[in-house]
Amino acid sequence: MPLLEMTDVSFSYRGSSKPALRNINLAIDMGDVLGLVGASGAGKSTLCLTMVGLVPHSTGGDLTGTVRLGGRDTEAGHLGDYMCPVDGDRAMVAMTFQDPESQVIGMTVEEDLAFGMENLGLPRDVMRERLDWVLDFVGLRDLRDTFPFALSGGQKQRVAIAAALVMRPRLLILDEPTSELDPQSRAEIYELVHLMSQQLELAVVVVDHSLEDLARAATRFVVMDAGVVVAQGGPDEVLCQIDLLESVGIRPPDVAVIAAALVQSGRVHATLGTFSDENALVAAVGSAS
Repeated sequence: MPLLEMTDVSFSYRGSSKPALRNINLAIDMGDVLGLVGASGAGKSTLCLTMVGLVPHSTGGDLTGTVRLGGRDTEAGHLGDYMCPVDGDRAMVAMTFQDPESQVIGMTVEEDLAFGMENLGLPRDVMRERLDWVLDFVGLRDLRDTFPFALSGGQKQRVAIAAALVMRPRLLILDEPTSELDPQSRAEIYELVHLMSQQLELAVVVVDHSLEDLARAATRFVVMDAGVVVAQGGPDEVLCQIDLLESVGIRPPDVAVIAAALVQSGRVHATLGTFSDENALVAAVGSAS
C-alpha cells in the first residue's frame, strides 16, 4: 500500500469559478523523493495542503475523489485522526513552508524544536535524545540556544526542517524551502534532502521552481499546470520533455537542453542520468567522440 494515494482528486476553493486541482492521481511510497514543479499558480501548494489534509479541513472548499494517507481517508473524521502519531512516537506527516520565520514558535532553537514533540506527548528523556540527534543531523548543534530570528536565512530554513524532522514523520513536505536563499545555502539544503533520503525512513516531497537543483535529489518528478498533473516519472523521463516543460512556464536545466539536442542530432544515445547529470552527459559525449 502506498504511503500516500490520491485518486481522481479535484478541489475548488470557496467562491472560485474554476478548480485549483483537477483529476489528480498520484501515489507516494516510502523512500520516494518527489520533485513537485510548475509555474506560479499551477496548484503546487494546494496539492501539498491536500496531501496533509489541510485541504479541505482548514481551507474549506469542495473536494472530490479520495486522499489516503497511511491508509486513512484524510477527509473522514477530524484532522488529527490521521495525522496523529503512529508507532507511538512518530507523526504521520509534517510540512514546512516557504517563509521559515512564519513557523518560529520558541525563543531559542531548542525551544522551537521542542514544541512539536510536546504536542506528541513524548517523555523528556526522549525529547532530549531527539534534540541532540536532529541538531547534529541538520548541523545546528552549536546554535541550540540562539534566538531563531538572529540566524541566517539558510539556518532558519534548517531550523524549520529540523522542527519537522524531530517528530520523525513518515511523509515530509518542503514547500519551496530554498526560494529565499543564496546559491550556497540552496546547495546545503539539497545536501540535507539527499542525506534524509539516504538515512531516514520517510518519503519527501520538495516543491521548487528550479529543476536544476531538484534533479540532483529527486527520484521522481511531478509537473503541474493549471491544477493538472501534465507529466510524472523519473528524472530522465520528465526532463527530456523540453517542449512540454517550456510550454508550462518551466525552465529546463541547461544539461537537459544540451542532452536533448545531442540525442536529437544522433551524436549520443539517451542513457540513465543523461538529462539530469552533467557527469553523465560529459561521459556520453566522450564515448561518442
